[in-house]
Amino acid sequence: MSGAETGPESAPEPGADAGTDGRSESFTGSGLERVEDHRILTGEAEYVHDITPEGCLHMALLRTTHPHAEIESIDTSAAEDHPDCELVLTGADLQEEYYPMPCGLPGFEEWSLAVDRVRFVGEPVAAVVATDRYAAEDVVDEIDVEYETLDPVVDPRDALDDETIIHEDVGTNVPDGEEFVFGDVDAAFADADRVIEREYSWGRISGVPLETGGVVAEYDTEDDAFSIDCNIQLHTLVDDTVYETLGYPPERVSLDVPADVGGSFGTKIAIHRYCCLAAMASQQLDGTPVKFVEDRVENLQGGDMHSSDREYEVRLAVDDDGIIQGLDTWFVDDFGAWPHYPVNQALKPLSVLTDAYDISNVRYDYDLVLTNKTSQTAYRGFGVPPHLYAIEMIVDEAARELDLDPAELRRMNFVTPDQMPHEIASHNIYDSGDYPAALDHLRDRVEEREAVDGGLLDFDTVEARRDEGKYRGVSYTLHIEPGASGSDWTDRQRTDRDALDDRNREDVAELPEHLRAEITREGDVRAFLATDSSGQGHQTIVTQLLADELEVLPSTIEVEYLDSVAAPTEYGSAASRMAVMLSGAAQGLGATMKENLETLAAEEWGVDEDAVQYRDGAVERRDGDGSLDLATLAEIDAAGGRGSDRLTRASYDYEHPATVLSEFDEALAGKFPVYPTAAFAVNAPIVEVDTRTGEVEILKFYTLRDCGTQLNPVIVEGQAHGGIAQGIGAALMEEFGYDESGQPQAVTFFDYLLPSIKNVPNIDMDHSETPSPFTATGAKGTGEGGMIDAPASIASSINRALEPLGVVADRIPATPNRVHDWVRDAQSNSEPTTAESEDAASAETDGGERAEGARSSPDRRSGGGEQAEGLQTSEDVLY
Repeated sequence: MSGAETGPESAPEPGADAGTDGRSESFTGSGLERVEDHRILTGEAEYVHDITPEGCLHMALLRTTHPHAEIESIDTSAAEDHPDCELVLTGADLQEEYYPMPCGLPGFEEWSLAVDRVRFVGEPVAAVVATDRYAAEDVVDEIDVEYETLDPVVDPRDALDDETIIHEDVGTNVPDGEEFVFGDVDAAFADADRVIEREYSWGRISGVPLETGGVVAEYDTEDDAFSIDCNIQLHTLVDDTVYETLGYPPERVSLDVPADVGGSFGTKIAIHRYCCLAAMASQQLDGTPVKFVEDRVENLQGGDMHSSDREYEVRLAVDDDGIIQGLDTWFVDDFGAWPHYPVNQALKPLSVLTDAYDISNVRYDYDLVLTNKTSQTAYRGFGVPPHLYAIEMIVDEAARELDLDPAELRRMNFVTPDQMPHEIASHNIYDSGDYPAALDHLRDRVEEREAVDGGLLDFDTVEARRDEGKYRGVSYTLHIEPGASGSDWTDRQRTDRDALDDRNREDVAELPEHLRAEITREGDVRAFLATDSSGQGHQTIVTQLLADELEVLPSTIEVEYLDSVAAPTEYGSAASRMAVMLSGAAQGLGATMKENLETLAAEEWGVDEDAVQYRDGAVERRDGDGSLDLATLAEIDAAGGRGSDRLTRASYDYEHPATVLSEFDEALAGKFPVYPTAAFAVNAPIVEVDTRTGEVEILKFYTLRDCGTQLNPVIVEGQAHGGIAQGIGAALMEEFGYDESGQPQAVTFFDYLLPSIKNVPNIDMDHSETPSPFTATGAKGTGEGGMIDAPASIASSINRALEPLGVVADRIPATPNRVHDWVRDAQSNSEPTTAESEDAASAETDGGERAEGARSSPDRRSGGGEQAEGLQTSEDVLY
């Protein structure tokens, strides 16, 4: 392996001797217990759901049951007469005083309550405020709405035809799409020995956090300002969705997110509707606090928290020796009724365009469509998991056509360590890693343990289980997790794309990571995070980093959070970025604080600053004639009359690492997704497929993971285990289905199935460390791993298990009914037993090898209608 193989068991204990490797003692890199866990496990943590101010009223929402309908009339008179009713709001009421919510694309006007038309089941039509939630629900039932139903648009491919327009003022169901071409794609496909073309589907899933969306809003009548406690994610970045809707400047709308949030995984960036409605209601009630908490049905049905829903067409150009010459992907992404903030998740896959493969000729093409479903939001991986799944499926199919071991086909096409750092076709850069060695290491590990007598892959056992209709298999796949996203590229879809050609590096505006701290009179350190947390362990990481930088014990450090007014605007907790950004911010803050304290001590002693030095949590004179600890320095500073400019207070803004690297200039200037760290994982899930029932059981999940320097191995393991569990749910169980009439089919946990100890197997996790040359500590982002890589790995292992039947997992999730249908269809035909028969079957479905001059740039947009004037629909060809 390249890099030292490490795991939690090999991490140094705090205070351990440095040994002979020259390193000093360090809390960073140790398995320090999470400081957050004590309050969570003892029930001391306070969530938004726990906050209920004195005199607080409660809000409930009337939601439509129609996927598409005109609102003929709304009669609220009976509701207003209800003795428990305090307020009723409709869309017409909001139009009198407030503003539409910001949307992800120009040309859309979405109100917090539906106006004139409803566009998905669960869309809020009216809000009621009453003495308690139970009463509010009763009052909701008194509202009478008359509708004229309209034909719904449910299938995303049907949406392309624009036969029924969801937003008539926009004029199309295809508000965005773009084609990227890198290299000479047409020549690569024309010259390749084989062209394989397939279709794949990725079902609509989400993070489904334990804690649903919640808000407590209070309007201050004296200051004409709002104080909003909520569990929104990225509260300093997406606060514009609240203050712009209210029509107020940001300094008068404070969003305060508690230290503990019961999960988000991206889904809670879109709860601004609830924040706005509660704030509006409080203002209408002269400052009475108003609380709203989603119930579980609201969350699943109409909570604006679903994620990627894609139909793929993929082509692969490959030579007979297995070298991949070109990749061509197109997908239609079903964004539901409105294009919310995360429209750019259609672009994030560009950051891992070819996964771990060295492919220079690539076409990436997408259409973003609108349907009568709840709107999409972000979810762990932000559009990358389905992309990697589609790539790995067609690589599996290429291996079958070439009669090659899939792992060997992958290995021969990997980016090699001598190419690192490696610029991929779409201009993002992979920082470090040895992909072939990582795959070899895990494959050896699995075979040594399982392909032996008594092992899960023992030949005799596999054959015996197959006689019982149970097929076992394992596949070895490697996946890149892009980390530490920049922010400048995220508005590409709202940018004049024609102007990008003339954009230069100086036009790039990135958001830094802000961190501040102060020394208390007790000599402790209070640090303040400007970004909210969703359970990733930020307080622990900052504690470790600052303990090392300031040479104090972690027990003397307390980490708190800033609200959206006190904190500067920054990207926040997303995109596997906080380990990298907090590393740099903590290092800079520590250095700044030490300089300040040396200045303070030098002033106190009346000596030059070079006569003092900071060491072991104190400032001492170099001549040995005195020392001032942190508590004493804080007392001196407080008495010095500096006011807010005290030297025992410091802040630091860590610039995004890509901004100082010329290698990223082209990507930054062109608004391509910039992710300067490339963590990676090799997975080998051993699966068993029951061909009689279609059930897939994961017998054991082997994985080797590399996130560069591990700041806290315990947190790394926890993030990876949780992500893999989510990936198992995505691969086998979870899906927000809709019927042909637009009615959601998964609105409870009886229908939307989540993984549990029944489905999540023993995970055998190993680690390597190839530090990033781009980051302060060598750390890479790792928060989205598992969910990014597990679905593709599981699907590939299913392919391997069912290879004797010629089955490919061409739809995610691979639910028992789908797997059973695949097996039944395969068995109804003659079973392919040789490479020639597999090729024949392939030729039957896709026409076999492409003749010279076959179509090189397929027009996948069947129909699509005329594009609305001014919408971003150009097809830029980029080289």
